[in-house]
Amino acid sequence: MQRRKLVQISVFVIRKSHFSSSIKPLTNLDVDVSVVDEDDPLYTDVPKPRKDKSERKPYPTPMKELIRRAKEEKQLRKLQPCRVLEDPPDNGLLVPDLVDVAHSVHRCRNSLLSGLSKIIHHVPVHRCRLCSEVHIGKEGHEIRTCTGPGSGSRSATHVWKRGRASDVVLFPKCFHLYDRAVKPRVIHDERFTVPKISAVLELCIQAGVDLEKFPSKRRSKPVYSIEGRIVDFEDVDGENIEIAVTSTTTLLQEDDCCKEEKKKSLKELSIETMESWFEMVSGVRKLMERYKVWTCGYCPEIQVGPKGHKVRMCKATKHQMRDGMHAWQEATIDDVVGPNYVWHVRDPTDGSVLDNSLKRFYGKAPAVVEMCVQGGAPIPDQYKSMMRLDVVYPQRDEVDLVA
Repeated sequence: MQRRKLVQISVFVIRKSHFSSSIKPLTNLDVDVSVVDEDDPLYTDVPKPRKDKSERKPYPTPMKELIRRAKEEKQLRKLQPCRVLEDPPDNGLLVPDLVDVAHSVHRCRNSLLSGLSKIIHHVPVHRCRLCSEVHIGKEGHEIRTCTGPGSGSRSATHVWKRGRASDVVLFPKCFHLYDRAVKPRVIHDERFTVPKISAVLELCIQAGVDLEKFPSKRRSKPVYSIEGRIVDFEDVDGENIEIAVTSTTTLLQEDDCCKEEKKKSLKELSIETMESWFEMVSGVRKLMERYKVWTCGYCPEIQVGPKGHKVRMCKATKHQMRDGMHAWQEATIDDVVGPNYVWHVRDPTDGSVLDNSLKRFYGKAPAVVEMCVQGGAPIPDQYKSMMRLDVVYPQRDEVDLVA
């Protein structure tokens, strides 16, 4: 007790002394601090994986905003139990401004896959046999980041095999919805009867792209909401839909055939493939602003539509508590179009393998960008800092001398 009193008295004396008045607070110091915007694409660094995969993914929209929207929707249902939904695409109609965007995304997706299948004959791609690691170069790297079975006995060294074009870009699959307004969910018993397609393709179909293999119901009048349930009073003629689907598919096939006739060099093909990649990603962002896309908070499962499906197949953290149901939340662009970051090889013609002791000096980039850059395309400005082009690699015997 005596020591506590002495400490309190000393602090009181210091506060009241003339020394405390002469000390300026840190906020009053005239220091010119340059603020760097973290959202600036010119200063993006190598993305870091989640430390604990058992934790839930961060919410893109704050929880308070989600609660506020739910309260407004509940209050609107009480005021108007029976009402006509006015805003597309919730009312079953298409968004007119996004139909051309959906066709552009679909065309860029086909161009991207076609370009990657041709570039892979000139730029080799390697994939680990035991994990999902991908490397683009003449030989696989020696960086020890393998997390597959038996990685401890191999000191996390990868076991490489020849990769394919599908390993470069990740298109997660989701269930196809024939009628997104009236039947927005797939139940557990329908998991084998409902087809699963790429989420980007499903997003394009719901936004206005008509494909004969995956039909979708189109409406000319909005649906009704009766106490929260969606009801449709319109009778749709199926023959008109089939004619529209066949004509649209034929036009898309003709455009693809005209493009394949032109022979291009590796550099021109790489530039065109990278432009298709960026145009597709920007188009998917525009579509996701109006068309809802959901992802599980614990696993990579994804679903395009007003709601997530009810198929009980989640095997991530706490799935026993949810009976295998997914913990749906709003998806981001990385959930729909996986960037699949790979290590950047600065000089592909050198033939040297990336060393594990120098991995903190290497940069990364999306696999599509890395593949096109090695094919001759210029490096995009938004990935120059992520590739760490301004970093000088030390030699293996100089690693201990670098701070």
